[in-house]
Amino acid sequence: MPTEEFTYTSAWRPAPVPAGPPTAPPGPVLIVHAPSGRPLADALARLHAARSPADEVVRLEASPHAPWPATVPAPRTVYFLGGLAEGAADGVAALERAEGSGVRALFRTARDLVIPAAATREADWRIVTNDAWAVAGGRVTNPHAASLAGLARVLESEHRRWKAPVVDLGLGGRLPGADSPHLEHLAALIAAEPAVRGGHAAHRDGARHVRALRPVTLPAPRPGHVRDGGTYVIVGGAGGIGLEVARFLARDHGARVALLGRSAPGEERLRTIREADPDGTRLLYVRADARDTASLRAGLRVVHERFGAVHGVIHSALAHAPGLVRGLGQEALCESLAAKSRISVALAEAFHDEPLDFLLFFSSVQSLLGDAGLAGYAAGSAFQDAYAHALDQRLPFPVRVVDWGWWGTVGAAAGAGVRERALRQGFRSISPREGFETVLRTLAGPLVQVLAVPAEDVLLRRLGLGGAGEGTGPRLTRLPV
Repeated sequence: MPTEEFTYTSAWRPAPVPAGPPTAPPGPVLIVHAPSGRPLADALARLHAARSPADEVVRLEASPHAPWPATVPAPRTVYFLGGLAEGAADGVAALERAEGSGVRALFRTARDLVIPAAATREADWRIVTNDAWAVAGGRVTNPHAASLAGLARVLESEHRRWKAPVVDLGLGGRLPGADSPHLEHLAALIAAEPAVRGGHAAHRDGARHVRALRPVTLPAPRPGHVRDGGTYVIVGGAGGIGLEVARFLARDHGARVALLGRSAPGEERLRTIREADPDGTRLLYVRADARDTASLRAGLRVVHERFGAVHGVIHSALAHAPGLVRGLGQEALCESLAAKSRISVALAEAFHDEPLDFLLFFSSVQSLLGDAGLAGYAAGSAFQDAYAHALDQRLPFPVRVVDWGWWGTVGAAAGAGVRERALRQGFRSISPREGFETVLRTLAGPLVQVLAVPAEDVLLRRLGLGGAGEGTGPRLTRLPV
C-alpha cells in the first residue's frame, strides 16, 4: 500500500440549470454539424436569428462529402455538433465513422477555420455530445464522442482566449428529428451553457450535472483478482509501463504474459525481455497489429497454443505525436488517436468471447488536463475513459480504466526534459511498485475509472481538487470504496 494515497475517480454532481434566456456575445456564429445533427443545428440557427438578427450565422456539415470553405468570418461563438449519434453501434467500422464526423471534424474545424480567423481572439465554443458519459446511473451508448472532450481541453490550452465547454445531452441514444417538439428546448440548453474553460456538463432527465473528481481510497489487493500462474496479454507491453507490469505479474504471481507488438522485435527489445525473463518461460513477444481485429485474433491463437486460456488483458499502448493543432497533420493526429481508441475497440472485438477476469485500459490524466501539443493523446485517453464505462455495462467481465499521472522512472518519461516539465507542472512520480499496487487495488474495487495522480497543490488546483495552502479551497474528503 502506498504511504500517501493519490487516487481519485470521476464523478458527476448535480448543478443548477442556468437561469434566464441564453445569452451570447455579439458577433459571427459558426455551427458545425454532422448530417444527423441537422435538426438541432437548424434550431440553434433560429435561436440566434431571433435573438441577434445582425449576427451572421455560418453553418457547415461535417461530412466527408460535404464542401468545406477555405475561410469563415472570425467566429465569436462556435457550436460543434459532430458528437451527436444514434444507437449503440460498436466495432472498428463504427468508430471510424464516428471519428470522421466527430473528433477529426473538430480538429479540422479548429485547425483550418477557427485558428486562421480567431487564433488570438476570444471564441466561445459549445461542443455537444449525447450519451457519452456514465451520468446518474445512465447507460453509455455513444462513447465514441467522448474523445471530443479531450481535444476541447487541448484547444483551450493552446488558445488562452478560447473557452470550450462540453455539453452531453441525455437522449437515450435517439436524436431529435426535424419535427421533434424538444428541439427548441435542447437548443436553449446548449446556448445557455456557461462559457467557462474546462467546463463539462451533462443533462439527464431535466437535471444538469457537472463533472468533478472525488478522492478515493481503493481497497487492498485481494487474492484471485490476479491469478497465480495465470495468463495475461499486454498490448504495448514490450516497453514502458506495460513491461513493468509484466515483470510484476511474472515475478510476484508466476504469471505467463504475452506482450503484443506491431513491429518485429529488435535486438534491444529482445534483450529487455530477456532481462525481465531470464529463463524464457514467462514472457512471450507476439507480433500482431492491435489496431486490426483479425491480426489480434491471430495473435490470440498463438497465445492459446503457448499458454492456454487468457485470464486478463491490459491495454498499455500509446503513440506520441506532439504538435500544436495549428501545425499538426491529420495523419499524425490519427496515429496518436488510434493507439488509444482503435486498439481499445479492436481488443473488445477480439476478446469479447474470452472468459476473462478483467479488461484493463491504461489511459492518462491528460484526458482531463489536455496540455498543449497532446491533441491525439488527450482525445484518445478521453475516449478510453468513456469506453471502459460502456463496456463494463455490457460485457460479462469487469472493465476498468486507470488514468495515470507521471511514471518518472520508466521509458521516455524518465528523460531529463520530461522530468523538468512534469515537476514544474506539479506532478510527482509514480514508482513501478506503486503503479502495480494501484493496478491490483483497482481490480479489487468496484470503480470503473480510477485516476492515479500523485501531485503538488498547483496540479491539484488544475484538476479542481483544491490544495493545502491558504486560498486554494478545502481538500475533499477521501472516501473508501
